[in-house]
Amino acid sequence: MNRQEIQALLLNQKHEIISSLKEYFEETEPEQQPRVWLKSSEVCEQLSCSPSTICRMRNEGLLPYSLVQGTYYHKQVDVDQMMENGKVG
Repeated sequence: MNRQEIQALLLNQKHEIISSLKEYFEETEPEQQPRVWLKSSEVCEQLSCSPSTICRMRNEGLLPYSLVQGTYYHKQVDVDQMMENGKVG
């Protein structure tokens, strides 16, 4: 083997190693878990409504919540269920 052949072989192996590493790390990226609990402000963004609307929904019993140290939290499934229950047709 001459010098050029060795360089070509090493370059080919380098590309194979880099390709293998990219595949490995792309496959093992952590999957985003859906958020279970949302703050009221996040629910407002999701539903495109005001904080007073969320407050009214809580007071009317339409939207279940938990209150922790002065912050209201809502489960995503409860928000989804409320939307399903309110859909027409």
